[in-house]
Amino acid sequence: MRPARGALLCLLLSILGIGLAGYLFFIHLGLMRGELLGGAVCGGTGAFNCHAVTAGTWGSFLGMPLALWGILGYLTIFALAVLALDSAELAEPVTALIFLLSLLFVVLDVGLFFLMAFVIQFYCAFCLLTYAVNLALLVCAARSLGRPLPHAFAAAGSSLQALVPSRARPAVGVFWGILLVGVAGTMGVHLSTTFVSRGDMGVMRKQMRDFLAKQPRVSIDTAGDPTMGQPDGWLKIVEFSDFLCPACQRSSRLNPIILANHRREAAFIFKHYPLDTSCNSRIQNMVHPGACTVAAVSECVHLQGKFWAFHDLVFAKGHDYNVGAVEKDVATLGIDMDQYHACMAAGKGLEAVERDIAEAQKIGVLSTPTYIINGVPMAGGINPVIFEDFLAVLRESDR
Repeated sequence: MRPARGALLCLLLSILGIGLAGYLFFIHLGLMRGELLGGAVCGGTGAFNCHAVTAGTWGSFLGMPLALWGILGYLTIFALAVLALDSAELAEPVTALIFLLSLLFVVLDVGLFFLMAFVIQFYCAFCLLTYAVNLALLVCAARSLGRPLPHAFAAAGSSLQALVPSRARPAVGVFWGILLVGVAGTMGVHLSTTFVSRGDMGVMRKQMRDFLAKQPRVSIDTAGDPTMGQPDGWLKIVEFSDFLCPACQRSSRLNPIILANHRREAAFIFKHYPLDTSCNSRIQNMVHPGACTVAAVSECVHLQGKFWAFHDLVFAKGHDYNVGAVEKDVATLGIDMDQYHACMAAGKGLEAVERDIAEAQKIGVLSTPTYIINGVPMAGGINPVIFEDFLAVLRESDR
């Protein structure tokens, strides 16, 4: 492949990469606001969940989202491709640089894929597309070199010298202009969006430290409760929830994102606090009629190891879940229906719910969702990005 044609293909691929990385940053920005963007393509069910991949410690490097680092990388490829197209003299060394940079991208992709597969245990469709773009860039640059691949490594130093600005090579100035504008713009976007969504980091961390210092820790009995993750892990996240609560439904989609980045150290525990006066005497007015029934059903299903399947089924249908269809839904879980009916008739499910309500009353839970994170009560939903900041402060206080 001729260098000029290869440079043009690399330029087009870099534009595609910028678009994909930009969309991944859009998804990350939504998470900073506690919103799940991207629709069905980003998943949320099954093995694909872009949000779980882009959130957490693995979704950033040096405090900046990987998506923005990706934009900077593709901008560099774009600027190099423009330089190769503009100067036939520099086409060969610049193509070698594109090859080396693309090879670095592919190596990093292998590591990130390992993290997705074995640590986070979710896949990001848009991330996989960027991996395909990076591989295409590598192949395109390799075919455009016009010399053996090992020569590109040996000549890396001389290739970098081609980027030194001089009057004889004005096109190099264009390269640096594109790159510097891209870096300045990317950093500006990162700093401005971080400040708007999270405020001053120093102030926020101080407020979190003050909150933890003043907030008394509570103790909760979680024996026998539905649990995901590591029961003996350092981090224990308990949620008091209501199956018919809209805010709890939203949290049910955020909880797996939070847990995905802490599978080896966190336990997530579900407790009931239905806003239904038929079993919860703590509340004055009926808010979610039928919530006690659904909660009791979940406990009887839990005895047969199907709580989380039922949990996902109910929350997937929304807060306007048809309580009258609960028997039909339970039958789809593949459980022993005779055992289930015996549990419900004996009132075992409702007894478990009432124990959770009593536990909630003991520690002052008034609304759903309410989280207890290592004994620290927090009312309201949890933003996955803010949670990581809170967790960093929590680690400091628990040392």
